[in-house]
Amino acid sequence: MATREWQRHFWRNTGTNYLRTILRLGSGLILFRLTFQYLSTEAFGFYSLLWSLFGYIILLDFGLGFTAQKAVAEHSAGGETSRLNQLLATIFWSFAGVSLVMLLVFLSGRGLFLQWTHVDVAHYETFGLAYGVFFCAMAVAFPLGIFPEMLRGLQRIDLANWLVIGSTLINLALLAWALLHGWSLPAIVIISVAPSAAAWLMVLPRIKGLSLHPRHYQLRAVRGVLSFSIIAYLITFTNLIMARTDQAVISLSIGIGFIALYQAGYKVSEMFSVQMQDALTPAAAQMNIQNDQAGLRDLLMKSSSLTLLLITPLYALCAAYLAPLVKLLIGLETLETDTYLVGQALLLATYSSLITSSCSKRILMMCGWERRLLRISMVDAIANLALCLFLVHQLGVLGVALGTMIPTVLVGWFWVVPLTAKCAETGTVRLLMDIAVPVMTPIVAGLAVLTTLLWFAPFPSDGGFIDCAWRGLLVLLPVGALGLQQLKALRPSA
Repeated sequence: MATREWQRHFWRNTGTNYLRTILRLGSGLILFRLTFQYLSTEAFGFYSLLWSLFGYIILLDFGLGFTAQKAVAEHSAGGETSRLNQLLATIFWSFAGVSLVMLLVFLSGRGLFLQWTHVDVAHYETFGLAYGVFFCAMAVAFPLGIFPEMLRGLQRIDLANWLVIGSTLINLALLAWALLHGWSLPAIVIISVAPSAAAWLMVLPRIKGLSLHPRHYQLRAVRGVLSFSIIAYLITFTNLIMARTDQAVISLSIGIGFIALYQAGYKVSEMFSVQMQDALTPAAAQMNIQNDQAGLRDLLMKSSSLTLLLITPLYALCAAYLAPLVKLLIGLETLETDTYLVGQALLLATYSSLITSSCSKRILMMCGWERRLLRISMVDAIANLALCLFLVHQLGVLGVALGTMIPTVLVGWFWVVPLTAKCAETGTVRLLMDIAVPVMTPIVAGLAVLTTLLWFAPFPSDGGFIDCAWRGLLVLLPVGALGLQQLKALRPSA
């Protein structure tokens, strides 16, 4: 494929990414507030913990989902369909077998899990049913997860996004109705996790000769990519330790009821973290197999600059107006200090990670740097877990947030950025300058508007969504107007 192929796909992928993001932001805002208000503290904590466990289920793919994306991307640049069929069929049916084993293990451990989370005996039946429903749905959804990965490998992330957009709208309508009408926790769980096979229907006509028939199952097809899969798996594992262990630490150390307090501050950073970098991995895989080093450097620089342009004013807005944003999420008149500080710490951690790692790690992973990325991720995860376990007893939920923030910032700026500079064959300072200088004018303009608003139009104590919205719009308008040239640079070549 041509050097600029990623640009041809970039706008539809990124446009639907942001449409998906906007819908998820709105949906997340509404549903978080409804679940916070209409579920009991214990039910809310249990529901949040189930979704935290969902992240760990991803580990059962042993990195093969990411490998499937890479294989499809490389096949698009020229490859044998028969070998692709063997690899994908082996992955799919292996996932199906893992799902069955997973379901049996989790269902057999239901009683132990309810005791471990200190669920009130009076709620055992309801919570136990919700637990069973959740893992039955996950067992069905797990092997189906290979199909969105295949769409990403085809650089048709827009199609995967349309599926997410449709399911988000349906999920929002049904969950809102269920919560407002007092449906049971098991009913709420099944609505939120209902699986879909629609991605398969979109993949099939786009890969000629594709077949996942069991006759193609051959374990030797996986051996050639096993090293990459294991490394991808370990990186995913370490990332999940950083992303998901915080709620487990809180539950085991100070009780499940404190998860609600932590989640209120966490939610803003979680929604803020969704960005446009999904398109980078398949593009990098295709250019790497073509040995297109100039194209890879172009992809790295332009995507990093665009990320910096988009998220810096958003971070500043979220940090400046975090208190009203959190109040909108939880629907309370007052905000506890710990919740506010948790939000600020996690927001900074997310922003730093997006700046230092979100683009570079996706590209480096596809270009033979996965072993170094694994070392970085392991150190980051170990430091994260150790600090969380130590600080939770000193500072409560704030300690868990700081345990996440500190290693994320230090590892990102003092390890990931220098490694990225080495990959780009330049110095660290030169790399940062090349990324930041093209977008500095619109960023400074946006921050200047925000500073003016903070000084001359302080946020009213009784302010709501409208007060947040018009301030955000004023800040983002000059960013969009002055950053237009940078966006034009991502258009396909004539």
